[in-house]
Amino acid sequence: MADLITAKQLREERAPLAHQIRELNDKAQAEQRSFTSEEEVNWGKMNRDYDLLTQRISMAERAEKIVMEQAAPIESLGEKRQEVPGRENFDGRKHQEAEARKQDGNSEEQRSLAIQAWMRAQMDLDLKPEHQRACELTGVRPHKKELDIALRRDSYSNIRREFRSLSTQGGSRGNFLNPTGFVDNLELAMLQFGGVRQVADVMRTTDGNDMPWPTSNDTSNKGVLIGENTPQNTTTDPSFGQVIFRAYKWSSAMVLVPYELLEDSAFDLASTLGSMLGERLGRIQNQHFTTGTSAGQPNGIVTAATTYAAAAATSITFDDIINLKHAVDPAYRNGGVFMCHDTILSSIRKLKDGNGRYLWSNGTQVGVPDALDGNVIVNNQDMDSTISSGKKTLLFGQAWKYKIRDVGDVRLRRLEERYADSDQQGFVAFARGDGNLLDAGTHPVKVLTH
Repeated sequence: MADLITAKQLREERAPLAHQIRELNDKAQAEQRSFTSEEEVNWGKMNRDYDLLTQRISMAERAEKIVMEQAAPIESLGEKRQEVPGRENFDGRKHQEAEARKQDGNSEEQRSLAIQAWMRAQMDLDLKPEHQRACELTGVRPHKKELDIALRRDSYSNIRREFRSLSTQGGSRGNFLNPTGFVDNLELAMLQFGGVRQVADVMRTTDGNDMPWPTSNDTSNKGVLIGENTPQNTTTDPSFGQVIFRAYKWSSAMVLVPYELLEDSAFDLASTLGSMLGERLGRIQNQHFTTGTSAGQPNGIVTAATTYAAAAATSITFDDIINLKHAVDPAYRNGGVFMCHDTILSSIRKLKDGNGRYLWSNGTQVGVPDALDGNVIVNNQDMDSTISSGKKTLLFGQAWKYKIRDVGDVRLRRLEERYADSDQQGFVAFARGDGNLLDAGTHPVKVLTH
């Protein structure tokens, strides 16, 4: 439970910062003045420290979640019954050998060595015995031109909730399905740099064929009152539509790896490469999942959301926030989340209601995120950062109605000879997917527009 305690301690460390931020703002507001130069510096530093601690809390809670999932009994996860002591089908020797192979193949060391082995083989470097052993245990083919990095097909966790995978591919596949090591670094980085991915519903499919998703809007239809023994002849059909999810392709662009890293440190290599690939793919995907135009790219959640006009072109008020929430149908308001750029969030933190109480509340309990007027607020750096005419600054609604489709595995390739003169090797990753908002006409997400 070390991670749980760490998350709690981080929240306790963050609480005084929230108090100091409020005190500094209260002082300036009470004196009806702007911040002095010194106060402006302190304000920026305290907010940066607050955001950094918030990020560390999310990572600590994520680590705790993974530890708990790994510790769960096998049968509680709904998997096939296996040979265990006390059952008729138990073979002690076979069981011990299988467990030894499983533990060896799933270890962080073996996965990291296998990735290093693949990279060395692409450079025509000799593989050491430990590399060959790692490839045998993990099933990696080091001389294959592409390395398929299979993302996890089990539960998809993030800072708010756990998403169920809708993959059409059953069972385990690939060499890095264990939620630690390279894949976890990759997915955690994609999540950290993808505000939409934190709250959207993520599904994973094996192939990239067009995937139609049917929608239905029956909200305008009602039942009818009829008399006793009166035949019912009224027919009212709902309206149907569909959203097509495609398979657009993203590239991480070239990741340069020094020869020394390939040669000396398998563990730093796996961690560094996983994080870099995840950050790059997370950034470009989040941009398209936020403001994509649907023309040769995903339809972004801000693009697809229904607009709601703010009262003023250059400010956000408490009334704007309340009106935006109530512009969303009550059926979609429960569980709704806010989303905005960090600069907009900085302005919102200073807002108070009519009784002088701050709208912003920082989470003080483990697993309880920060909230705005009782709803979770998510940071998305690809939304508008300024409040001016035509800008879409604040989004609210059931963000899980935005569906992200991940297609297949992330593919890793080596770019041969391109950076030999600098003694570096270039690697590039490719990912496929799409995203769109399911809106059959009921508008589950709306965005404040100035």
